[in-house]
Amino acid sequence: MLQGPEKGPCEGRADNCTDGKCPLYGTLLNPSKDGRRRIRGCGDPVARGKRNRTKGDSKARVARKKMGISGVNSRHEEVWGGPVRVEVKAGKQVKPIATLFNPTRIQSERARAIGDSRPFVMIAMPDNEADGIVLLSLSDWQTFIRPILEEIPQ
Repeated sequence: MLQGPEKGPCEGRADNCTDGKCPLYGTLLNPSKDGRRRIRGCGDPVARGKRNRTKGDSKARVARKKMGISGVNSRHEEVWGGPVRVEVKAGKQVKPIATLFNPTRIQSERARAIGDSRPFVMIAMPDNEADGIVLLSLSDWQTFIRPILEEIPQ
């Protein structure tokens, strides 16, 4: 007889769980550093923290590759090197930025002249600040900015 994955109640700390559904029942994942086996989607702060870090590391890896930064395979952006300093943010904290950037890009696309191949750049000018913030998609970075930076001697 074939054995399936081991199932059981989540061993996460139910008193710290944030989703209010504890204890969950399902396929038990490999034990974490504290020896507990949790269910996918567990609301325990330890499990949430691990998911957040994994997601952030994954997004940073994608960004590093698309930006053309090579030579360092580290989760720490400070050691990446390359022509620009980088900090990669992911998850709910960047949702407001995307909520503003995407409609602005759509507005620009609708007004774009036929044959205009320039990349879209959003510039945010906060009140009471002299400097603005430039936002650009990674695909436009790859197509337009990266080739320019590669021509500059390091």
